Amino acid sequence: MDLEISLDILVSGADFTSCRHRVSRFFERTMLVRFDEVRVDQEESFNAADQPFWVRLDEGISENRRTVNELAANLKQAGYSSLEELQDLEKGYLTKILHTIAHLLDGFIGIDSRFYSLEEDSHTISSALRGQIAAEPQQFWILRVVGKIGTAGEDPLDALRTFERELNP
Repeated sequence: MDLEISLDILVSGADFTSCRHRVSRFFERTMLVRFDEVRVDQEESFNAADQPFWVRLDEGISENRRTVNELAANLKQAGYSSLEELQDLEKGYLTKILHTIAHLLDGFIGIDSRFYSLEEDSHTISSALRGQIAAEPQQFWILRVVGKIGTAGEDPLDALRTFERELNP
């Protein structure tokens, strides 16, 4: 069973091809998330001069926020609603939720990311970057990226243990 993850990447460049190259290089080099295959869907990718660009950008940022809110609600439901209480978390499922929240807030890309800005290493964009995009729309693109992880077993989450897989092929 394969696991596919779709996300939008904001990137600057002269054209689609140069942006696709930057995104491919990013995924080849990052240690934060590893895919067996990375595909950029040109039909679902847009230049900032195109009508769908801003809608997709705002939807992606909203989706990241929604994920953070859902994960925070999971922690609260488990009885953790203050920073002091988080100190008592034991290693396990709840610490992984906290870890994912931190990544979405601090800009580390992961499998839970739905939008990511290569320009600011962030899951959102600053007002300054919004202004720059509005001033130079031809220089900015949102590329739809589909990452595939081939699994070795029934549980697709086993494939996310990439370092273990690389150490023990």
